[in-house]
Amino acid sequence: MKTEERITKPGEAGSNQAPPPPIPRRRSRRKTALVSLGLIAVVGALAWALNYWWAHRPTSEAEIAAIESLIVAGRADEARALMVDAQVRSKDVAALRLRIGRAFLREGQIGPATALLSQVEESLIKEERTALAEYFLVAGDPFSAARFYEAAMKTGMPRTASLLGRYGEALALSANPEGAVAAFRESIVLDDSKPRVRLHLALTLANLGRLAEAKTEALAVLKAEPGNEKAVALLQALGGSR
Repeated sequence: MKTEERITKPGEAGSNQAPPPPIPRRRSRRKTALVSLGLIAVVGALAWALNYWWAHRPTSEAEIAAIESLIVAGRADEARALMVDAQVRSKDVAALRLRIGRAFLREGQIGPATALLSQVEESLIKEERTALAEYFLVAGDPFSAARFYEAAMKTGMPRTASLLGRYGEALALSANPEGAVAAFRESIVLDDSKPRVRLHLALTLANLGRLAEAKTEALAVLKAEPGNEKAVALLQALGGSR
């Protein structure tokens, strides 16, 4: 081979050709991928732990106070929504129900108050038991009403004529007519000026088949209220005259 025809090899002196790029190391890429996966796992675990803590954190005093504020402001729906979550996380759910139930009761919101207070019956005072009994009677649950009236009287609620009259109504509607008669009669002994109680007594006696007694009470109602249509209808049904 002639001297002028000699090919210059890469790397030889006088060559202008750039050196080839370095070959990437597969081990470095694999290490980077593993580190990235590890970081993702750590972040995911931290996020899960944070979410778990948030979902299971104890109900705070600030949260309870916020619920009470909503009740006072008349925003009962929002208060009930917060209460659902607060009960799940509360360390003393009975105390929470009692406190928030009383807050509803103070604002005259008997429905939501009853829903909470009826679950902590043993902690109620006699006035609260009476309020719940009234609510149940009006709402069409005489069985619960009778139970709460009895509990109220057992815990010191005075056996007034009006209370005994309402208690008698609950008993009459909850398939306890004999108990209702006793409550009505006790109410009349304390105050015989309430035709409503005497009318309920007359109707209950009629349902028991004690017709002569029912007629006597119906006549007494008409003596106090001559235009009482229910007493007139009862007398007609009994076949009696005024």
